[in-house]
Amino acid sequence: MIKLLRLYRSISQYLYFGLLTILAVMLPYSNYVVSMCEIGLLVNFIIEGDYKRRFRSIIQRKSVLIFLCIYAVHLLWLIGTNDFGFAFENLRIKLPLLILPVIIAASVPFDQHWIKLLLKFFIASVISATLVSTVIYLGLTPYHINDVRDISIFISSIRFSLLIDICILVMLNWVVTEGWKINRSQVIYLILVVWLIIFLMILKSLTGLIVLVVTALVLTLVFIRTVKFQFLKLGLIVLLFAVPLITLVIINSEVNKFYNIEKVDYSTLDKTTKNGNPYQYSENDRNVENGHKVWLYVCQPELRKEWNKRSKYNYDSLDLRQQPLRFTLIRYMTSKGLRKDSIGLSKLTPWDISKIELGYSNVIFVENWGLKPRIYEVIWEIDQYKHNYGVNKHSVTQRIVYMQIALKLIKENFWFGIGTGDLPAAYAQYYKTHDTGLSKERQFHTHNEFLRVFAIFGLIGLLIIMASFILPVFLEKKWFSYYFIMIFTIVFLSFLNEDTLETQIGVTFATLFYALFLWGTKNHADDN
Repeated sequence: MIKLLRLYRSISQYLYFGLLTILAVMLPYSNYVVSMCEIGLLVNFIIEGDYKRRFRSIIQRKSVLIFLCIYAVHLLWLIGTNDFGFAFENLRIKLPLLILPVIIAASVPFDQHWIKLLLKFFIASVISATLVSTVIYLGLTPYHINDVRDISIFISSIRFSLLIDICILVMLNWVVTEGWKINRSQVIYLILVVWLIIFLMILKSLTGLIVLVVTALVLTLVFIRTVKFQFLKLGLIVLLFAVPLITLVIINSEVNKFYNIEKVDYSTLDKTTKNGNPYQYSENDRNVENGHKVWLYVCQPELRKEWNKRSKYNYDSLDLRQQPLRFTLIRYMTSKGLRKDSIGLSKLTPWDISKIELGYSNVIFVENWGLKPRIYEVIWEIDQYKHNYGVNKHSVTQRIVYMQIALKLIKENFWFGIGTGDLPAAYAQYYKTHDTGLSKERQFHTHNEFLRVFAIFGLIGLLIIMASFILPVFLEKKWFSYYFIMIFTIVFLSFLNEDTLETQIGVTFATLFYALFLWGTKNHADDN
């Protein structure tokens, strides 16, 4: 038995590395395997023994103890909770915040070779996941999608995009640090970076692209002093100013296009179609598509008759996104500048018909790829919200509602919050007593980690958790570690738009890379 234990301890470091690698590799794929890897890491850690040394190393390392305060706050705030069922489930999901920092900080740190090997496996896994999603996007499988973001079939598209951001920034670092003598590996990395950026555009992940750009700018700002080549340094300085400026110009241009609305003199409009049927007008309606008023030149009897001749989906039914098909059709025809009558419908191609059936309400969404459709969609959602047309199924403006509810809860429970397990009940009560315009299946929570923490733990808990997240960086002096600054910025930015720490994949990805780059690497092992 003693011999077996010694043999096990001789290979335990390799098992530790293997389990960490599998954990990273499975992040884009499986909650279940991720959980099993975390259990495996804990079991391996226990069997290894050497508890006194490890306990002493944790106690002496203040940064670890401070970080563990995040989990401690969740435990302490059980005092004020009523829903222990949700509270304990939330504590279970967040166990990586407790387990991974202790295991990684108390284990032998990795050198550059092992870190790079782990990251290569992780990158290969993420790229393979993008290829699976692309096959689905191209319709080469029977898997049905209602929205392009549904091609991320294993984890949420936002968390997937964050993993992609890590891969892009890691490979760019490898390209730069290998010098100016171009070699085969640099070319491969650059090709893969280009593919991943293209995939983010296919995915229409505005969050992923924004986080990527902002993190790249932060890294450039922090590490520009280390650039030895003056020409490259000048180029990076120009980039620092150019990227935000170009982004603002593009957004401003799209906003101006959206609000460049056709001028209409209703007294001069045709009253009937070519077939003598009356048009339907709504002068006070502000809905527009591509600058054209939606409720202009609408004859629903003609649309119903002609549509039902050309489609197997009834005019008065729902499209494949579960939206009223007639409204999808009217918006789509408006976006093409067509009159909504029999003649206008006759100008739709079979391809147009199929897209309307799929739920596409604007020709921009099917004729353009990349960010333009997503930017248009965001502008349209905000315009709808401003004019009280509803927020249901609108991802951006739904978040505004979620955040408004959080702010109300914060105001009522400012100092100590509502307790670890009571957020779902508080939101459910609000939805029950207030008409938010959200359907039952879209009545979610904050979608903002900062507001979520504030609502649950109050200002006191928020300050403790934020200090626990930030102070270890100073104590470990990692502000000039490329990898750590990268992951810290990505995670911090994700908190603004997502409840990152409320899902198995989210909390694991954030904690794994935070702990690995803060405590799991030898000095300067993650700087190249």
